[in-house]
Amino acid sequence: MDPYKMVIACTNQKGGCSKTTTAVNLATVLAEGNPKMGIPPRKVLLVDLDPQGNASTSFGIDKSKINRTVYDLLMNDLGEELPVLEEYLCHPEFISDQIRATWTSLYPDKKFPKKLKVNNLWLLPSNIQLSGAEIELATRIGRETRLKEGLAGAVEEFDYIIIDTPPSLGLLTINALAAANWILIPVQTEFYALEGMSSLMNSIKLVQRRINPNLKLFGIALTMYDARTGLSKFVADEVRKYFEDQVFHTMVPRSTRVAEAPRDGAPITLLDNPHVRGPKRNKGSKAYWSLGREVHRRVLKIREKYGITEKSRLQLSKISAGD
Repeated sequence: MDPYKMVIACTNQKGGCSKTTTAVNLATVLAEGNPKMGIPPRKVLLVDLDPQGNASTSFGIDKSKINRTVYDLLMNDLGEELPVLEEYLCHPEFISDQIRATWTSLYPDKKFPKKLKVNNLWLLPSNIQLSGAEIELATRIGRETRLKEGLAGAVEEFDYIIIDTPPSLGLLTINALAAANWILIPVQTEFYALEGMSSLMNSIKLVQRRINPNLKLFGIALTMYDARTGLSKFVADEVRKYFEDQVFHTMVPRSTRVAEAPRDGAPITLLDNPHVRGPKRNKGSKAYWSLGREVHRRVLKIREKYGITEKSRLQLSKISAGD
């Protein structure tokens, strides 16, 4: 896969590091865009590869209304014929309807905010059925590359594919790392998260050596930062000392409002969009919008390194798509 293609696995073997929250809000920011911040709207696919299905729940998705999920895509055995990805995706209109249904059920006496909708975001959903995939995949041919095969057509169709992985290095995460060409690691600014970084990097090197030599580190996002504690500052400094420029400048603060956002059926970057008129906005939302801007700028630098301008990228995409 070409390095300028943006298939990003958002991963960490440790739970509670805002992995899903980061994947969901980055996907939302990159899809919505904001010209004033220099973030153009892009076509984004969010892949929920965690059996808990929290990325799907973050958009108020009623999982009982989903006919097909990422589980069905992984288990699809069609011989030489690849599955049609379109049949498994939740479209922006469906996601927006689910957000509205969740919000209005919680606040029946309030007027529904027009801003609570998505425009360029598609979702490959998940549910608890995926929890059995680790065992079922063990006996399947090509078990490490099932997701890569399923997403093959989407690489040209979408500007970004962001994969939310489980918090462990099982077959599902290996599928994500085999399908991706970049890794984004959210790191909680607490001591145990720092201890786990060494193990995580060793796991990534193993995947690079055995399965996907094109896999590279896209960046490290510091999350749940608490400026009141010396520990958060210590962990942030240690991560920056070791990984230097690979660490994003933006640090996402610990925020109750960010944690509560899934209850309202929409990401915090939509609920408290700092670029829409209204009351004082949440710091966590502002941080994720800032992180999205950094991600976009880093993508531009990567493409510039390989001599890919926006015009040439669009031309290459048309050629690859056969237009």
